[in-house]
Amino acid sequence: MKSDESTELNPRERAEFEALPRERQPGRLLEERIIRSLRARGLLRRRGWRRTRIPWLAAGLAASIALFASGVTVGQWLGSRTVVESMASAQQQTTMQAAAAVQRAGSAYVTALMAFAVIADSSGNGAYAQGREAALNALYAAAHELVQIDPTDPVAVTIREGLEQARLIGRQSRDSEIQRVVWF
Repeated sequence: MKSDESTELNPRERAEFEALPRERQPGRLLEERIIRSLRARGLLRRRGWRRTRIPWLAAGLAASIALFASGVTVGQWLGSRTVVESMASAQQQTTMQAAAAVQRAGSAYVTALMAFAVIADSSGNGAYAQGREAALNALYAAAHELVQIDPTDPVAVTIREGLEQARLIGRQSRDSEIQRVVWF
C-alpha cells in the first residue's frame, strides 16, 4: 500500500472532488425495485383503490346522510314543539284576554244601566223606551252568543227564550198601537 502522501490530491483534483454532489437522488427504477421487493416479502400491501376505498367511502357517505337526516328530524321536532307550546300559550293568553274583555264589557253594561235608570226616572221624554230597547237588544245579543258558546247551558237558553218571548210580546203591542193610529 502506498503512504498517505500518495493519496493526497493535488489542488485541481481536490477542487474537482469537492465539486462532486454530496447526495444523490435515487432513480425511479430503484424506488420501484424496492417497493416490488417489499411487496414480494409481504411487508407492503398493494394499493387497491377500488377494494379498500369504496367501502370506506360508502360508509362515510351513509353516515353523513344519516347524520344529516337525524339533524333535520330533531330540528323539526324541536321547532314544532316550540311552535305548539307558543301557540298554546298565545291561545291561553287570548282566551284570558277575551274573558277579561267580557268582564269589563259586562261591568260597563251594568254601570250604564244603573246610570240610565237614574236618568230615566227624572226625564219625561221618549228616551226611556229607546234606552230600554237598546238594553234589551244588547242583553239578547249577549244571551244569543252565550248559547252559541254552550248550547247545553240551561240558564243561557232560558234567558234567550225569555227575551225572545218578550220581543214577540213587544212587537205585538207595538203593532196594535200602530194600527190604532189614524193617518191623514
